[in-house]
Amino acid sequence: MKKTIYLASAMITNIEGALLTVRKKGSIYYMMAGGKIEEGETPIDALIRELQEELHLRVSPDSLTYLGVHQTQAVNESNTLVHATIFHLSLDTPLLQPQAELEEVKWVTYEDYQQLPLAHLLKEFSIPLWLKNKKSQ
Repeated sequence: MKKTIYLASAMITNIEGALLTVRKKGSIYYMMAGGKIEEGETPIDALIRELQEELHLRVSPDSLTYLGVHQTQAVNESNTLVHATIFHLSLDTPLLQPQAELEEVKWVTYEDYQQLPLAHLLKEFSIPLWLKNKKSQ
């Protein structure tokens, strides 16, 4: 039986339309910022905590827009599913430094995102939404 990890994640974009990706230490995959929901936390509380821990980014609940829920195979853990509640956050301060378990923070553009190994959650859920938003601009 597969294990399930419950996550809260953020599809973060900047004013130029670039998409924020992060890469954990020891992983080749780029993913959305966020992390595991701890016992007693709501997804929004978990995401606010994770953004502070990983990026030293302080956000308020009203700056986050609910996008949906998606479940897929985890890229860094075998026989494990990730079940994520995903929010959108628009930033005008794109200078972020990786903290905690993150090794890299990378803004990707519509032209270069396909050159990176992307986590399933990002590739299956957020990238299609992001590309759809580009077409509507």
